[in-house]
Amino acid sequence: MDNDVYTAHFISEESQCLKGNLLGDPAVRTTVVISPKDIPHDRPLPTIWVLSGFTGRGLSYLNQSPWQENLFDRLSRLRRNGMPPVRVVLPDCFTKLGGSQYLDSPVTGLYATYVFDELRSQIESQFSPSSRMVMGKSSGGFGAIAAVAMHPGLFQGLACHSGDMLFEWSYLPDFPQAYQIIQGQGGVESFVQAFSERENKPGPWVSAMNVICMAAVYSPNLAAEGFPADFPLDFETLALNPSVWRKWLKWDPVRLVDQNAIQQNLRSLKVLYFDAGHEDEFQLQYGAAKLHRKLDAYHIDHVFELFEGGHFHTNWRFDRSLALLAQVV
Repeated sequence: MDNDVYTAHFISEESQCLKGNLLGDPAVRTTVVISPKDIPHDRPLPTIWVLSGFTGRGLSYLNQSPWQENLFDRLSRLRRNGMPPVRVVLPDCFTKLGGSQYLDSPVTGLYATYVFDELRSQIESQFSPSSRMVMGKSSGGFGAIAAVAMHPGLFQGLACHSGDMLFEWSYLPDFPQAYQIIQGQGGVESFVQAFSERENKPGPWVSAMNVICMAAVYSPNLAAEGFPADFPLDFETLALNPSVWRKWLKWDPVRLVDQNAIQQNLRSLKVLYFDAGHEDEFQLQYGAAKLHRKLDAYHIDHVFELFEGGHFHTNWRFDRSLALLAQVV
């Protein structure tokens, strides 16, 4: 894929980090690097790692959707209109459970180590960065925040679109219906099998799989009976298990920011941008507003925006974040 402005490179490599993962997902992954046609690979450029949301993979950013530009065409238009040249890296972190949250887990796999250590080293041996940014939407937005939190000094810019946060309002409301669906298939393991075999995967089933995936990432437990994770709510009564729920909350961005070390990581950024839609279907605008207030209280420079719209079909918001990140040299 190319035009007069950018070209897309498709790089397939076997990951040592993902070899032998518990879910049996492939270790060979295809990463897309979008790079200017007129600039040599070894010339340093601002490099933006773009993380896809739940059920997505890097390649999906190249899909042609009705009435929406894909990321390749968006970058090309923005550069024609004066945005400085950038490189964009699109990793593939899809799993049998729909995603990875870009964290290391003994259940889903070592995706943080894979992306930010192994894959980054491979990509940067071919494409030289002058600065390094990370951005994403939804689970990818969460992954961008987590990446900055876990890797001090690695990134100079962060953009989070409608990222997972304020978990009590973005995750817990999905549990009752998800549990009904899961129990209707005979439990977690039976549901995962039924999900993989079902051609038509309706929205409520995807939401149920999201609950399972989050448990595999935030509260894995290889010693658990059956599926190797603990769940924060009891399947029979919906009673909260505080010890499991604390494992989830330790990753909640609105709580991460209370840690002094994370505050220092965020202060070091040249760009810290996040947004959410007023009508977000997962209530993520409330978490974004709470994060905004906390960042203000901690005197951390940032840009926060609410926009008219919901959670879906909002890639037009990338115009805003890409333009900001492209300025970081």
